[in-house]
Amino acid sequence: MNHEFDFTQYKESYDDWMLAFSKAIENNAEDGCFTGLSSGYDSGALTNELNKQKFKFKTYTIPAGEDMEIVMKRLEKIEEYDIAVLEMDKFKELKSFLKGKIDNDKYIIKYDGIETDMRILDDKASMGGAFMCETASKEGRKVYLSTQGADEIISDYSLIPKQSTFKGEFPRELKEWDNFKKGCNYSYLMKEERIPEAYGIETRYPFLDIDLVQEYLWLSQELKNRNYKAPLFEYLTINNVPFLKGVKTGFSAI
Repeated sequence: MNHEFDFTQYKESYDDWMLAFSKAIENNAEDGCFTGLSSGYDSGALTNELNKQKFKFKTYTIPAGEDMEIVMKRLEKIEEYDIAVLEMDKFKELKSFLKGKIDNDKYIIKYDGIETDMRILDDKASMGGAFMCETASKEGRKVYLSTQGADEIISDYSLIPKQSTFKGEFPRELKEWDNFKKGCNYSYLMKEERIPEAYGIETRYPFLDIDLVQEYLWLSQELKNRNYKAPLFEYLTINNVPFLKGVKTGFSAI
């Protein structure tokens, strides 16, 4: 993301962010695309907007760590979906396959200022993504919509303080922070690019749409800090999407 952003915080409404979010989905989605469905904010908003815009898509859920009551409520409005448990034998099979297919580079994520030694294939979520992409590829699906960027831009991992710069409070004077282009964003983008690519799948990133990111940056400090992932909180509430307030979940594996 080499674009130069404006970090001035002045907008007092989520309206322009909402419009940019809708446009980002419109520009990235296509019939036959797929995504992961968790009980978290990001996938809830993404799948709801896909439905609103009448795209034909499929979701994949691995129940590990998910609130399945929330997931099942969301699935009432989704036509095509899979729920599958990733067994350990399959987990190992996927990891073995990827070892020969991708560059297993090291993450540059910092935990309390110390850079992790974790690599792409050490991340359990990588195998969840691989399982989803393997299944989707066999079904002839070629476009994956990732929620990458939502945690890094909209919350800076406020619920995981050890890997957050702001620790849940965006400052009055905002400037680029570690996870914005580097840290978690850079690291997880490697995972989100390389694993689907190993299965012949293109990844697209609506939450990293330049106009959408800019609209978030322009939100006032008060609007950013009003709720966890404040514009997504607003979107989910307005659209009656079931979610657990102030809880972070994600697409996992085991």
